[in-house]
Amino acid sequence: MRDDNAWNDMAEKGSRIRQKKAVLFAGTTEGRLLAAYLAGLGCRTVVCVATKYGRDVLEGGSPDNSNPDNSLLDIRQGRLDRESMEELLEEVRPGMVIDATHPYATEVTENIKQACKAFPQIRFIRCLRRESGPTGDDVIHVPDVKSAVQWLAGREGSILVTTGVKELAVFCSLPDYRQRIFARVLPSVESVDICRKLGYEGRHIIAMQGPFSTEMNLALLREFQCRFLVTKDGGRAGGMDGKLEASRAAGAQAVLIDRPESAGGISLEDVKIQIKEWMEHER
Repeated sequence: MRDDNAWNDMAEKGSRIRQKKAVLFAGTTEGRLLAAYLAGLGCRTVVCVATKYGRDVLEGGSPDNSNPDNSLLDIRQGRLDRESMEELLEEVRPGMVIDATHPYATEVTENIKQACKAFPQIRFIRCLRRESGPTGDDVIHVPDVKSAVQWLAGREGSILVTTGVKELAVFCSLPDYRQRIFARVLPSVESVDICRKLGYEGRHIIAMQGPFSTEMNLALLREFQCRFLVTKDGGRAGGMDGKLEASRAAGAQAVLIDRPESAGGISLEDVKIQIKEWMEHER
């Protein structure tokens, strides 16, 4: 016979689990994977993305081809400062906040951390993709974008820039930057508009969604006869290996902007473990 008390206890526990809420700051592959994971566990999640492109990609599904229950995901678009984040947390009252923004988004991460401090009940987790590891003696390491531009200023030749649209303005200080720079950015209206306002036009704007294979990176380097490739350490998930392999094959010099020293966090796999434990834990 069925034990009705045990059945009711299980049902009550399941109800509490389904009522748990989280806030996920996304915008990366890990963010999309975690949104699908949270929905799969029955967690109501507010997912924050900065741009319409980020929202469109997220609504297009998880990169692992899973089909999350989108009724559990409240996707919100817009850039948030610390005050706006605190207002969001006050509204949602989540039990967990997950920062799955880009490894180089240090200002955003710091704002999320500070906003969470106003809510002691919130469990904060930073998801950080692994670094690529040793890159070889042929890679030039610099601490930031400004240093990369300073290093390039004394050298001639075309440059494939894969650091994103936010840093493109710094490259405008290079002599003949309109001819030398080939900027690979996300295929969004916002990104292309920023490029054009900075003076980049035509073939010098490469609007594509990554990550890219070694073959694609190599084809671009050869097509535009680039002597240099500027990149950040986005890890394997960000196509870092393919960039370095392509630059070597093309005979181009890779210039790597190292991760900020403050960039700390745990892997996607470890974040999933912590989410599952939190979801299954009794309130």
